[in-house]
Order: sequence, then structure tokens, then C-alpha cells
Amino acid sequence: MKLGFTKKDFTDMLKANGDCLEWTGGCYATGYGRTWAYGKDWKTHRLALHLEGIDVTGHHVLHSCDNPRCCNPNHLRLGTHQENMRDMVSRGRQSRKLTKQDVLDIRAISGMSQ
Repeated sequence: MKLGFTKKDFTDMLKANGDCLEWTGGCYATGYGRTWAYGKDWKTHRLALHLEGIDVTGHHVLHSCDNPRCCNPNHLRLGTHQENMRDMVSRGRQSRKLTKQDVLDIRAISGMSQ
């Protein structure tokens, strides 16, 4: 039985897709890779920087490639919450509440009266 977690354990779970190194294991519903290492649950893009010796504590980890499964350290950078939100908006990933008109339009399209 193997004890501990190594960088090789991590890299063995990556597959090249263009310049991205994509996580091939489990994922959160959001599409971000997920694994257990060092006694805790990790988003794999955060673990990728941790394994490079970068302290991710208190930081967001942003993708330049906009690929949630990517763990290529060259595609990742530390950022603030504000920078992460700016990236999200610029890439059209923000969620928004439905307006009253949105609801009426959805009802009309689906044939729902209420």
C-alpha cells in the first residue's frame, strides 16, 4: 500500500489537450478538477500551483486558458476575488437573476401559463 501523495501521483492524472494539461479524475459540478491530497479536498488547479511551491492560501487561482480542468502551471496565476470576478464577466461566465420579462418569455416559449 502506497502512503502519501506525490507530484507524480498528480501528474499521472493529467492529459495534454493542446497547451492545457487537463485533470482526468473527478470534478466538482462546476467542472473544476477535484482530488484528495495532504489530508484535504483540493481543486486541482490550486493543487497544481501548491505542488510548484506557490502558497495559494488566501488567493484565487485564475486560468488564462479559461479551461476549468486545466492544471498547467503556465496557465495559472494568483489573483484577487475582484480579478476573478472581472475574468468571469469578461468571459461571459457570470450568473444573473432572471428578470420578470425573462420569466414571461420562458413561460411563453414553454407554453406555461403560470
